[in-house]
Amino acid sequence: MVDAVIVREGLFDDAEGGRLLGNKCASCGKVYFPKASFCFSCFGTNVEEVALSKRGKLYSYTIGRMPSTHFQPPYAVGLVDLPEGVRVFAPLKLTEADTFRIGMDMAVVIEELWQEDGKLIIGYKFKPA
Repeated sequence: MVDAVIVREGLFDDAEGGRLLGNKCASCGKVYFPKASFCFSCFGTNVEEVALSKRGKLYSYTIGRMPSTHFQPPYAVGLVDLPEGVRVFAPLKLTEADTFRIGMDMAVVIEELWQEDGKLIIGYKFKPA
């Protein structure tokens, strides 16, 4: 049996198939992902955890053709705009049938990102919705 490790605690939960967790400033309403201990807009410290939308729009992407530390080519990474006003940088789920288009609907998925030291590293990706 292979152990599974979350890439970073507090980024997501497994409710409703997986949701990203951010926070919202109680003073000005600005939403952040990943969570921050204070608001970068008004510097308020009264922030509360919020579950972010599971769907967004692809703002930009690139296809990697050279190996990286954790990903073998080809791999895709991109920026996805969520309705809360957050732009998330994330790996994109790449399959032979998928072609990405700026503005297309994307959905978050929680799954294996890579393997390291005999462990599965679990994180979030976006896939075409």
